[in-house]
Parts: sequence; structure tokens; C-alpha cells
Amino acid sequence: MADQSPSAHTLKRVSRACIVCRARKSRCDLEASGGQPPCGRCKKEKRECVLGTSNRGGSRVRKKTISTTSTAGLTHVPLTPLLDKSSNPPSSSYVLSPPSQITPRTTTGKEHQDGTSAGNTAEDDDSASTVDSTLGHTIPRNPSDAWQLLKDVANREAEHLQASANTYKTSLTPNQNAGDGSGSAPRGSINGIHAGISTYRLVREGYLEPDMIQMLVRRYAEHYHAYLPLVPRRYFDPAQLDIFAANDKHLLTAVLTISSKDLIEQPNIHLCCSRYMHDLISGIAAGHDCEVEAVEALLLLAEWEPQGLRNRIEAVGRGEEDRSAWMHVGIALRTGYFLGLDRTAFRQESAEEARIDGRKRLAWANCYVSDRLISVRIGKAFWSRGPGPMTGLSPQDFPSLQPFSPGDEDYAKIMQATLDLTQLYSNVHDVLYSGMRTSGQMMLMGDYVKYVDDFRNALARWNTTWGKLECSPHIKVTLQLSYEYLCLYTNAFVFQAAISQAIANKPKTDAHSLRDHLRNVFSNVGAMPDARFIWASVAAAKAYLTLLSTQIDPGRFLRYMPLRYYLYCIYSAVFLYKARSFGVMSEIEERQVRTLVIQAMDVLKRASVSAQDPGSRYARLLELLWVKPPKSGVRAQHSVQSPTASDTQRSSSGSVRVDAQGFFQYSPANDFSWLDLEAVGDYVSGDQLSGNGAHLLAPMAGFDHPSFLPQNQGVQWQQLNNNTNWDWSGNLFF
Repeated sequence: MADQSPSAHTLKRVSRACIVCRARKSRCDLEASGGQPPCGRCKKEKRECVLGTSNRGGSRVRKKTISTTSTAGLTHVPLTPLLDKSSNPPSSSYVLSPPSQITPRTTTGKEHQDGTSAGNTAEDDDSASTVDSTLGHTIPRNPSDAWQLLKDVANREAEHLQASANTYKTSLTPNQNAGDGSGSAPRGSINGIHAGISTYRLVREGYLEPDMIQMLVRRYAEHYHAYLPLVPRRYFDPAQLDIFAANDKHLLTAVLTISSKDLIEQPNIHLCCSRYMHDLISGIAAGHDCEVEAVEALLLLAEWEPQGLRNRIEAVGRGEEDRSAWMHVGIALRTGYFLGLDRTAFRQESAEEARIDGRKRLAWANCYVSDRLISVRIGKAFWSRGPGPMTGLSPQDFPSLQPFSPGDEDYAKIMQATLDLTQLYSNVHDVLYSGMRTSGQMMLMGDYVKYVDDFRNALARWNTTWGKLECSPHIKVTLQLSYEYLCLYTNAFVFQAAISQAIANKPKTDAHSLRDHLRNVFSNVGAMPDARFIWASVAAAKAYLTLLSTQIDPGRFLRYMPLRYYLYCIYSAVFLYKARSFGVMSEIEERQVRTLVIQAMDVLKRASVSAQDPGSRYARLLELLWVKPPKSGVRAQHSVQSPTASDTQRSSSGSVRVDAQGFFQYSPANDFSWLDLEAVGDYVSGDQLSGNGAHLLAPMAGFDHPSFLPQNQGVQWQQLNNNTNWDWSGNLFF
């Protein structure tokens, strides 16, 4: 583990090292003497300190290790076909090349961090950032530290190979297409030896041409990059395609997979990109070497979740994207921890080190954002509990997001606004939705009001600070959508609390059903103590659907926006469906909400290019929920004037009712949660289990005992637990 002491971050770099320190493979500290001998180590050990001469540029022939030779020779081994035989991929065959034809290994980002790049001709020491290079000052404290030291030694032994690779890479230009001048060699190759884009698997095996890859990269930059600007902007320059492919294959493949998902005229392009991306993800999960670009690739996939990464696509959306995003974010976080990205959350480096660590810091900040947002969406605990980016970071800490010219988008400010809002998401989830048992106790004790009021005030301050942010309209609307959904998420907790209290207060002698009791309680919301929160939750859900339906062009912008904005729409519509079943809305408001949901469904369909797109699939889910025809055995008696008069009509399973307006009714305490899209899919498809909640997970033995509860709360909690079927796995049922 790297030394994080302040002194380790203030060492001044020098261009030469003494002979003693060089022999020990350690850092030479000449800071105290202003860059002149003796160094700190020699002075302490009373040794003669002599600066060594530079070894760069000389002929230092060393024996190649077996691992280096054998690894390089595997670059042309054919891999598993990306497409099956029915797809008719171009045929190609490769054999192991003799050592004389092996391409010099391309220098990777990790080698730059370890100080093995020959491009830093002004320094003998490595040019890595402080967070990765201070290991040389410490004694190994675990096997990982020892392994890192041995790896550094091995990398230095192969310095001459890396030097020639770096020299070749920096001298390569797009016009160097053939070594013989005939123009017949593949792009990025010299004398038949593959390099640059020609080494990229999809090109090497004949699935894609370099021109097609460049088109997809350009398409990604135009439509997707603005919503999550993780890809370094230099890679959008066509002249950088060779370097992009050589250094960041995970990131390039993610870009191609996302960019090709809408090319319905050429489905094989998305299919082969998705299969290769699947192979790369499997490698990351298996522990293959990777760098920060692999973390960036996983974060991009979690935001868009291309359909080609799944073997089966349901006709109706059921939250599969949430599951995939949960897994991709989890792998990204563990990979980021292993690479030490979390240490960039602490700002103790010099200006040069800040530049080197900028990409890592941005990736880690987005790990934090993705982790919090996916956890909020599916109601699970956070993966990451380590240091977050909220340690005094500012837009200046993200140099790659700064505008290059006065007309450029200021992504750094947008990132700061996103971080501030994500912190609010995190706090609301941690305090209010931390767990079913804790949340249930809070609902009964009533102390949630002070938390919700504080969160509402914080949200208002965020809106005052960032609501006037100057940026492109299609970017600003994403911030507004995130704000409205957080308002819904915060206030909906109080709605659930009011339901729980109503259930707990139902007299045992009351002959009315639980559903009738709840509708009677909520028929006069204005008289309830939490009326303002209930109204605010309904208003936030309607505001979200209104923004989505009226402020975003479906074909130009919504089609390319991250999936979470689609799913927030679905959550809002499901929330309104459940809210109306309690009788909170008037008849006029119900019709307005139904019209609003139908408009949202139309927008989702117009944003889709095929029936398999998430927009179409989730529009179908809302259609089945809001406007589906009665099931077999159920007839809606529209002649009945009173909604309660039709409550006696049941389906054959006895679990569904139809009111006078044609809406299906159910017991709100026992059915799906508005945060559980899979359960909503079960409900609309008729796959839900019948009964009074017997399929739910029961609490652990003893959890409902009064001794576990605050004083004077035991009886009330036990009464609530006996009357309500709770989801002890973590989701609230409202």
C-alpha cells in the first residue's frame, strides 16, 4: 500500500539518481541539497554519493525473459469467434510469429505509472504520480506490496523493449500505412508487422474496418459523450485512433458497443462489438491485467446497458437493466479499489501530479456517482464504503473536463453539480431507506419528519445554486430530471409512513377490509399531519413525467440519454398508479395523470428505433399497467356509478379487482413496490403469486420481539408487523 504521508507528496523530482540509490532500485532524495549530492540516504549512511550518468540511448543488450517472449508471441493467436456460423463472419487465420517478427510491446498506461516509459527522457526516475510511486519508500506490509515491488523490478529489466515501443508509437502517423511504400499493408502496420488499430481484435480478425470504427467513435462523441464525459477528448481525433486501440481497448470497445446499438440496418456490427465486450468483461472479472480505462468502460456500459450484452430480451421491461448495471458498477468499484483510484480522492499532490492523477480522480468520482444512483434505483445498500470524492473537490480538480475554448461545454461545473446532488441522494438513501426494520421503526416513531424537512431544504438550496447553471438544454434537463426524481424519492418515504401508521391504527373490531380502510383514511389527505409531503411526492412524479414529455426531443436527445432517465420515468408512473389506488387523487386529477402517463409512453416509443429498445419495452409495461384490458373472467361494469360498488368483482385467482373506471385494484400493502420493476412485470403479466403475502421473506427469529425496539414502541411495532407483510429483503412495499 502506498505511503499517504504528506511528506511523500511533497518530494521534488530530479532528473538523475546516485549510484547507490540506483543499485537499490529506490528513489534518490536530493531535495534537501537542492538537487546536488549527497542525497538523503547516502548522508544518513555516510556513503560517498555520486550521481550516475544517464543510461538512455545506449546499447544495453539484455536477455529476454521467457515470459516476455512468449507473451509477445501470442498476439496473433486466433481467439474464440465473436459470431456464430449463421452470422458469416469474415474468415481469418493467424499463427504464432517467430521472435524476429514480434511487434515491440506497446507501452501501457500502467507502465507509464511505474516509470518504465522511455518517453520521459529528461528523468531517470519514473514519472508516475505520487499515489502510485511512493511504494519505494516503504517496507512491504502485505503480499500485494511485495508483488508490486517485484513487478517494478521486472519492468525495469524490460526497459529497452519499452523504449523502442514508445519511440515507434510517438513517431507513427496516419500516413504510415505501408513499409514498402505500396500502400497495400493494413493501416498501422510496418513491413507486415501489426501495430496500432491493426492489432485491435475486431480489425485483426476482419469483423470491422478502421473506417467503420472511426465512424462509430465520431457518432459516440456526437450523441453520447456529453452525458458522461469519461472518454479523453483527444481520442475523438481520427489521428489518435491507433493509440486509442493500442492503449485503451476496453474503453474503445465500450464506445463501439454503445454507439452501434441503434444501427438496426447493420445488426452484426453491434453483435460482434457486444461479444467482444462480453469477453473483455469476463477477463476483468477473472482478474486479468487492466487499467483505469477498464473502469471507465464498465461505467459507460452501466449507464446505457446495450441489448447485445444479454442473451434474451423480454418483450416487456422488467428491470433487467438495473441488474446488469448493478453488476457492472460493482466490478468497476472493485477494480478501481485494486488500482488505487480511491486514493485520488485526497488532494495532496503537486500541480504536475494533479495532472497525472486527473483521469483517475474523474473515474473514481464517477464510480461514486454510479454506485449511489444504482443503489437508489434498486433499493440496495451501497457497494462502496471507502473514501468518496466529497473531500473538498472543485471543478478545478477535473482538468480533462475544463473547456478548451470559450464556446466549449463546461463539463467540470456539470460534474460538480452532479456530485453535490449525488451526495443528497446518498444521504436520503442512508437515512430513510437504510433497511426495512430501521425504516419501519422510524415510521412509527415519527422522527422522520425532521430528516425529510432537512433534506427538502438541502434540495431547495441545490436548486438555487445549480438551477441557473448555463449549459446546453439537453444537459440541463438531465439535472432537472434528477432533481425531480430525488424530490419524489424523499417525499415518498412519508407517504409510506402514513400508510404504515394507518395500518397500525386500524381497530381490530373494524369490519372493513384493509383496502377500504386505507382508502377511507386517504380520502381526506388535507386533514392528515403529513399532507404536505404526500402532495409533494405526487407533484414531483407528475413534474418528472411532464419534463420528459415536453422538454426533450425523443429522436434527437432522449434516444441517446442514459437509461436511468427512462427508468425514473417508469418509477414515477408506477408510483402514481399506486398513489391513485389510495384515493389521494380526485377524479379530475386521475384523468390528468392518466393522460400524462400516456404522453410519456408515446415519447418513450418515439425515442426507440426498434421494439427491443428499452423505451418500447417499458412503454409496453406502462401500457399494461394503466390501459390494459380486463383479464379473462373479469368484466368491468362501467354502468356502476360508485367505484366501491365494483369492488366485489374478482378474477379467478381472487387477487385482482376492477373499479368503475376500468382500473385494476389490489391491496396496496401486499402487492408490488413502486421501486421493484420485476414485481411490476409479474403483476401486469399475471405471474404474481396469490395469497396474503406468504411468499415474502419473514423476519429473522427474535427481530419482532419488544426487547429489540425502543421503549414504549414494542406493542405498536408488533401490531404493525402482525397486520402488514413487510419485505425484509430491503424494499418498501408502497
